[in-house]
Amino acid sequence: MKEKRDCKIVQDLLPIYIENLTNEETNNFIEEHLRNCSECKTVLENMKKEIPVSTTQKDNREVKYMKKYSKKLKTLKYALLIIIILYVILVGRRTFIMASLSKKAVENQMNDNYYVRLYSYQGDTLTITESYNKGEDYLTTHTRVVNGNNIQKISYYKKGEEQLFITESDGKKHILNSETMAGGHILPVTYVSDGIFANLQYALITGIDSTYCNGKECYVIKGKNYERYIDKETGLAVRNIEKSNKEITRQNDIVVDYEYKFNIVKDSDIVKPDTSDSSITE
Repeated sequence: MKEKRDCKIVQDLLPIYIENLTNEETNNFIEEHLRNCSECKTVLENMKKEIPVSTTQKDNREVKYMKKYSKKLKTLKYALLIIIILYVILVGRRTFIMASLSKKAVENQMNDNYYVRLYSYQGDTLTITESYNKGEDYLTTHTRVVNGNNIQKISYYKKGEEQLFITESDGKKHILNSETMAGGHILPVTYVSDGIFANLQYALITGIDSTYCNGKECYVIKGKNYERYIDKETGLAVRNIEKSNKEITRQNDIVVDYEYKFNIVKDSDIVKPDTSDSSITE
């Protein structure tokens, strides 16, 4: 009975005995028992065999896991690198496009002989602008139409030293002080900057796609609250859409269509508006 009890005690101690965690007195007790007990000796031998195998299996699992983790990490790094490269290429392409458009726009804006026609829509209101420009002379008219009815017409005239600023509404004409005249000289419009850093910053936050608008091949530049269509050939605006806030109906979007013709304006196109039956307003 005592031997069986000693066997149980020894077998309970064997795991820590193998790990060299028992003291000298306990070691003497275990080793004395093992010399006279073949059963416990067999248990000890089996334990010594199992531990290295188990440890090896554990090590193998860890190695396999680390290899798998390393492979996934390497794949992630490559994917991230590809994304960064593609983004840099995309931003570089956008910057190049806008720089090219800017150069073309500047060349056209330096031309002092051009005709401009603009259609500006907002809700049920349409404003039609026509402007003949030659050198420093020009004739510009703004006609405001609401629900198909002409509401107001404003004319700006400048030829040599002579200037005229006249409004017409409800069939009545009013000649205004020409010194207060503003808005008569209409310049060709573009929405790209002539600075490389401004274009780079613009390229980081906007999208650019090829499309057609008003019969012209264009790039459309899209932001959160706008869409700007730029003529690929001239670098000038073809259409601009300023989007209203979500709280406001989309009827309040502002849409402007642009049309330009260069080197066609003659002196005879810049004609002084009819001032008959006009009143003078200071």
